[in-house]
This record gives sequence, C-alpha cells and structure tokens, in this order.
Amino acid sequence: MKDVGSFDISFEDLSWDIKEVYLLMGYGDCIPSLEVVKLIRETLEEIKPLLSLHCSYILKEGHTDGREKLIIDKVEFMTGRIITHALNGASSYVFFTATIGSGFDNYCRHLKSGDDELKIFVADMIGSVIAEAVVSWLMGELKDLAEEEGWLISNNYSPGYCDWALVEQQKLFGFFPENITGIRLTDSCLMLPIKSVSGVVAIGVGIKKRPYGCSICKMPTCFRNKRRL
Repeated sequence: MKDVGSFDISFEDLSWDIKEVYLLMGYGDCIPSLEVVKLIRETLEEIKPLLSLHCSYILKEGHTDGREKLIIDKVEFMTGRIITHALNGASSYVFFTATIGSGFDNYCRHLKSGDDELKIFVADMIGSVIAEAVVSWLMGELKDLAEEEGWLISNNYSPGYCDWALVEQQKLFGFFPENITGIRLTDSCLMLPIKSVSGVVAIGVGIKKRPYGCSICKMPTCFRNKRRL
C-alpha cells in the first residue's frame, strides 16, 4: 500500500441510493410526494455535470495514548474517548479527504440568488449524500489496498464529531502534500468546497471494525444521526 494516494472518480463509480436523500430530508422510510421526487431527480440531473469528485489519503505510523489521544509523528490529536477506542490496536493510520468539487458550490450560490427555498434544501441534501458516497468509495479502495497487505481497517471518523474538535483539521491537513486534496480550510476550519469530508481510519492486523456509537450520541448535525431520525 502506497504512503500517499489521490483519485479522481466519476459519478458512475459511486454506490448510493436516492432514498438516502429522502432520509436526510426527514421522510424516514416514506416516499415523498411525486412533486418532491420529481424536484429531487431534476436537481440531481442539474448537479451531476458540475461534479468534480476527488479523494486522497496519506498513510502514517502512529498510536493511541490513553483514552482520548492519537499521536502521529509527535503530533497529538485529541480524538476523544469514542474515536480513540475505535482506533485502538492499529499499527498505522490513514488520514483522508474527499470532495465533490467547487462546481456544486457555484450551483448553490446561483440557487440562493433566487427564492426557491425547497430546491436549495434539496440540493444541499443531495450534496451531502454524494459527498458521503465519495467517502464510501474511498473506504472500499482502502479496504482492498489494506487486505493486499493482510491488514484490516476501522470505520472512518472525522474532526467535528464524537468530541473530536473541528479545529484539529488544521493538524490533519498539515500532513498532506500541497495541492493534493483540492480542498482549502477557512480561518474557522471549515472546508471549501463545502461538501468535503476529512477524517482518519485505523489500519492493522488486529483492527476490529467497531459499530458507530450513534446510540449514545445526540449530535444533531451528524450525518449518521440524521439518518437514524
């Protein structure tokens, strides 16, 4: 497995379900009205040509320290108890980034110049689902690369969730070579393009892929919690 990887992928490479959009919109297991379904599909078709799907990773040796800390190249990440527990037992760690590109941001800015609040909301939900689908594609790629070495991987975890402070994205991005991610951080540590994801995955022979601790987490902005509601 290479120490650094970078991928441009197509929309057709992704595995996802339109029902994910329905879930994020709050429909649960129900199907929206025909008018809303039509709007979702029309908006998706407008978005697809604008996408620039890109993901990258960097492989580093490291270790957890105590119950709340991950150390990589002497850099300390306060990942919190939930994430640190999930990362235990690894010999190496992968930092990753994924983005759907700035074309989506431009599209949303254009929508916001109008007054179609429902379409703005629909576009935002579609963007979130596609971004997670890019992460899922990358996790599949990392799983395959790890298995070639006889390793296993954990679930992926991101700054801003499970008590891992968003500000630590500055440290995470510091490990990536310049211009590899296609993402920049704002002063408040938000990523641009806006539909981008960063995080960490544990890799090693003894790794156990522990379930996400969503049952004990009430964070309303978490993508996975929204899917459960």
